[in-house]
Amino acid sequence: MIIFRRILRVNLIKYKKKWIISVCLGLVALIFLAACQNTNSKENEKNASSKLSVVTTFYPVYEFTKNVVGEAGEVSLLVPAGTEPHDYEPSAKDMLKINQSDLFVYHNDNMETWVGKLKNTLGEKSPKIIEGTREIVLLPGSDDEHEHSENESDHHHEYDPHTWLSPKMAIKEVKTIEAQLKKLYPKQANLFSENAEKYIKKLSKLDQKYSEELKDAKQKNFVTQHAAFRYLALDYGLNQVSIAGLNPDKEPSAKRLGELKKYVEANSIQYIYFEKNANDKFAKTLAKEAKVNVEVLNPLESLTKKELSEGGNYIKVMEQNLIALKKTTETEGKDIQAEEKSKEVKTVANGYFSDADVKNRSLSDYSGNWQSVYPLLEKGALDQVFELKSKINKEMSAADYKDYYTKGYKTDVDQILIDDKTMSFIKNGVKESYTYQYKGFKILNYSKGNRGVRYLFESSDPKAGEFKYVQFSDHNISPVKTSHFHIFHGGESQEKVLAELENWPTYYPKKLTGFEIAQEMIAH
Repeated sequence: MIIFRRILRVNLIKYKKKWIISVCLGLVALIFLAACQNTNSKENEKNASSKLSVVTTFYPVYEFTKNVVGEAGEVSLLVPAGTEPHDYEPSAKDMLKINQSDLFVYHNDNMETWVGKLKNTLGEKSPKIIEGTREIVLLPGSDDEHEHSENESDHHHEYDPHTWLSPKMAIKEVKTIEAQLKKLYPKQANLFSENAEKYIKKLSKLDQKYSEELKDAKQKNFVTQHAAFRYLALDYGLNQVSIAGLNPDKEPSAKRLGELKKYVEANSIQYIYFEKNANDKFAKTLAKEAKVNVEVLNPLESLTKKELSEGGNYIKVMEQNLIALKKTTETEGKDIQAEEKSKEVKTVANGYFSDADVKNRSLSDYSGNWQSVYPLLEKGALDQVFELKSKINKEMSAADYKDYYTKGYKTDVDQILIDDKTMSFIKNGVKESYTYQYKGFKILNYSKGNRGVRYLFESSDPKAGEFKYVQFSDHNISPVKTSHFHIFHGGESQEKVLAELENWPTYYPKKLTGFEIAQEMIAH
């Protein structure tokens, strides 16, 4: 019995120890779990607070950026809903908001003209900056992009900023934003790529819809008060015809209504497109007096609070624009002409001048460090130029234009350095320098009716070889510092060099990038 009690006591002691150990282990586990939860909570708070703070300017930039950034950041819109971004100037509060953000995304300097000043005022801990149309070649601006009253500010753009109104160009901008985000934040590159891919699929469907529904347009010309749809027109085979002097906030005079009535009748116009917020009274007056239908093409520069609250977005609005456009494109009719059919302006740059206007020039007009554009063409840096030319002129395809300019630009002289008397040619890494004398100019008459001038220079150095006779053509006919030039050279005679019309090696300042040269080419 005594032995049994001892055994029982020992077992109870062992059981008690095990129980105590179990309880202790349980408490440790609970403490560890609580600690883990606390750590996770702090980590979650840290992750939440580490989201990028992104400020965007106006609506399309906001939507494109938001769809690429996704969960990686909080994206906000700077220009208030329903506000005209052309009129917008950031307040001190807006400037502070930008300065306190991690990232600032804008469209381009032609749209947000105030961004240049902003960059100069940002502090040391300023946000990173993304330009939506970076490295995208833009069309030249036009004087009739916006019509204004006498008291309104001038919104003429050097380059047309309205790229977002073409789904094809929207895809390019999304890709551009994606590329810059990945470069700035490489750790989140995969997320940005996934987000961009999803959104681009949606934009591609929109692009396909535009292409399919507009490819067989019975009427390719549409008339608009807001000349913001040129990219859309070019990308889908249409032609934007803008009417001057239409201010949606002001009723037209009786004289202007009479002019519009004649224009509408002469061109059998059935629809004129206005902005989303066009003056209703104005539209009704125009519709009644000119007997024309008024429709809306939304320039998508901003959405109202109501539109945003109802789920409005870029794709939905662009689908509505397509429906509106089809009211014109699905109606047969003769080609609609501009109110005053534009004629080629006969300027010196276009080759129209008198003999008396041509003046002598010196080699100093061409002084500088110049690069050939031929290597840029070979690398594809000028492909956007050929693409736009094919859409604007419709005479040749982009590939045909590239072939044409390949023959024209071809040269093995990559670089030329020029001062008042000397030219140095760098060919295959070898530099040849010679002194030149001015030998006058020669006026050339072309089959199209325009003219050109070659300025002749000659070296007396017996070693000059193929660089003995040199001629410049730069669309100028009097002393002026040139911005670029075509050059011709040979070793036989000036007459032999003058006969060369198929190959015109072209040079731009060495300091310019390939993109900057491409933009200059399409603008001029």
